Amino acid sequence: MSELEPITDNSMQLCTFWLEDNLYGVNIIDVKEVNSELTFTPIDHSSEKVCGYVNIRGNIHLVINMRTIMGFENKEYDEQNRVVLFKPDVGESFGVLVDSVGDVVEVKEGLIENRRINEDHSINNDRRKDTDLGMGVYKLDDNLMVILNPRNFLNVI
Repeated sequence: MSELEPITDNSMQLCTFWLEDNLYGVNIIDVKEVNSELTFTPIDHSSEKVCGYVNIRGNIHLVINMRTIMGFENKEYDEQNRVVLFKPDVGESFGVLVDSVGDVVEVKEGLIENRRINEDHSINNDRRKDTDLGMGVYKLDDNLMVILNPRNFLNVI
């Protein structure tokens, strides 16, 4: 067995999405659906990280803006934007607004590189929040994908 082979051949499927030119993924087991509804009811005095509420088939979901959570500037919505909704065991009726959705990608868990940063006080707060969301990095043939933990998304708003 080569040293480069993973210790385990367990794999998981990730729902991928784009923010700017960066590829992100979340475990597809956590995803309820991907929706194109972008009509949000604003929430007075909420953080800029919150888009508002969206009504999808009679169910109300809080939508948070992944661009602001990940440190990108806001931009106008377009036909590529999507809302990724998560299952109830991830968090109470919420989803995230992303620039666009990619493919479902299967990854070998043993090849996910840990990117956690030590709790060094020299790292600014925004960087630590970003780190709390990340589970690791996976190298694809043509890109790097940051794997996120959606269970922590509501903790940063």
